[in-house]
Amino acid sequence: MLKYRRIITSITVGIIFTVAACVAPSTNSLKKGGQRQVLETAFKNINLLHATEISARTISLAGLEAVSKTDILLKIDTRQTAIALTHEDLIIGEWSTPADNDHDGWAALVADALERARKANPKLGEQGHNLVLARFFRGALSKFDRYTRYATPAQARNTRARREGFGGLGISIRYHRDNAYIAKVHDGTPAFKAGLKSGDRITHVGATALTGLTQNAAIEYLRGPIHSKADLTVIRKDIPAPLKISVVRAHIILPTVTSKWEGGILTIRLSGFNQGTSRSLGKVLTAAERDNSKPLRGIVLDLRNNPGGLLDQAVAVADFFLNDGRIISTSGRHHRANQIFNATWSERVTRTPITILVNGRSASASEIVAAALRDRGRAIVIGASSFGKGSVQTIIRLSNGGELTLTWAHMIAPSGFSLQSHGIIPAICTSENEDELASMMAAIRSDLPAAGTILNAALASRYAIRNSPDLARERCPPTRSERREDSEIAKYFLEHRSLYRRAIRDGSATIAER
Repeated sequence: MLKYRRIITSITVGIIFTVAACVAPSTNSLKKGGQRQVLETAFKNINLLHATEISARTISLAGLEAVSKTDILLKIDTRQTAIALTHEDLIIGEWSTPADNDHDGWAALVADALERARKANPKLGEQGHNLVLARFFRGALSKFDRYTRYATPAQARNTRARREGFGGLGISIRYHRDNAYIAKVHDGTPAFKAGLKSGDRITHVGATALTGLTQNAAIEYLRGPIHSKADLTVIRKDIPAPLKISVVRAHIILPTVTSKWEGGILTIRLSGFNQGTSRSLGKVLTAAERDNSKPLRGIVLDLRNNPGGLLDQAVAVADFFLNDGRIISTSGRHHRANQIFNATWSERVTRTPITILVNGRSASASEIVAAALRDRGRAIVIGASSFGKGSVQTIIRLSNGGELTLTWAHMIAPSGFSLQSHGIIPAICTSENEDELASMMAAIRSDLPAAGTILNAALASRYAIRNSPDLARERCPPTRSERREDSEIAKYFLEHRSLYRRAIRDGSATIAER
């Protein structure tokens, strides 16, 4: 598995609301020398790690052009041997052109140009060094794929909290009409132990009133170092006087695993992949084996609207259900980007039938799990085609507290297909012909013999085009909906073993491990 070092490898995830504990540098704290150090680190890592090779010259000029667009009087004049920055047609900076991949030279040039632009343009000067740097990176990274991006110190603080946990109370916040309400109190957290409840309105942290603040400002006051104390004033329904509740912040990893047990079928929903996902899944599986009197007849693994997360967690989740063979492989320009991840001899769920639910917002890490279990003959996939994000990102922490996320590899499923753009094509599609789906569901809900015939025909039509992922995706388009039919079909397969076995036997991809 990939390890956390100075460079952190992960799969890009969607935005999750968090309350983090880190303190980032202020917007205006980054000086010219600091900018140069940030740029040197960024340029060197782009050249070393990115899956696409682009020169420091191309990146630098694209970024400077983006900055110049803030003011029509600010222009970049590029020549063969020199670069000039003008404002109101007056040259405010001129530099000899470094070699195309002279990272230090281009970093020095860009840092000086940004500083001169800030001084010449009052609008840029008001924005502060970090904001101008963010504008530069937006332009510079536009030459790459959409998953390569720069995060400001504040943005990076939140994404780190999603991945690694944070110092917080253990609550989810709903912000309504300038007031902070507790949407959920997570079990076992400091907030849970302190007696906070869903629906409570937090009016003060210490002497600071939260009412009337922006959401981000209110969240800043709820953040704090691990072991620090938050003295809260809370308004609770049906209690006339405000409550004073003190909570000691702890390291919180947001839950990504929920489960439901119905008639011997365990439905497990994964909302993301952070550092606690595989551990939480292990607890759910252990509880299912230990605490239920009925045997486990099947598992529905719901990955719908799961945007992804950490690569090592996706591998660990898939490993719960596999005894050997390929889980995923990655391919990239850097030698460390070419890796193979195999299952270990530690399958937790032996021979238990599995169905997987996906839709158009199932991406990256969730696609790894679905591809591995499908290709290795461990699960039937149901729903709509997944997002199709088949790339791996490495995250570079920068000296200003920001982060640079670079695409450095592409993922190859055990079947040999790239997940990029293709994604996971379900064996039973619920996003295509509504009339056919209605007939299928009528037969399933009535438990008619025709249900098996209809499902077998749907499987056969999907298998016929499984070697043409573009065509298969066209016939099963990605959607964002979470259809009730997905779960019903999944459970029907689990309850009809002969149909399930046929789907597994005939539908497993031809393995093309490399």
